[in-house]
Amino acid sequence: MINILLISLGAAAGASLRGFISSLRIFERFSLPYAAFTVNTTGALCMGISMPLIIQGTSLYFMIIFGFLGGFTTYSAFTVEQLKLFEQREYRKLIKYTFMMFFFCLVSLSLGLLIGVSIAA
Repeated sequence: MINILLISLGAAAGASLRGFISSLRIFERFSLPYAAFTVNTTGALCMGISMPLIIQGTSLYFMIIFGFLGGFTTYSAFTVEQLKLFEQREYRKLIKYTFMMFFFCLVSLSLGLLIGVSIAA
């Protein structure tokens, strides 16, 4: 039961931070939805760093990995942005955005894992 509460608290904090970052005016300058991109790549990096440093199955692990980072990153916003680009018939931007998100999230997660493993060693 305590893990559910910790996940909820972490998720609330993560979602609040995501909302704050997404509301920054700097992202209005770009033709691609870089707010969700920034949140997801940052979250992937943080996930990679955190996983080797936090013991799996602990309360802290549930709060950070499932709660905070789960609430912070957002696949649903990513798909909504994809749908908007599709509806606007911005197919090149849609393909570019989709590729960038998958590629850079994978790179960010990998980089984070390298950092986390080196810190844990």
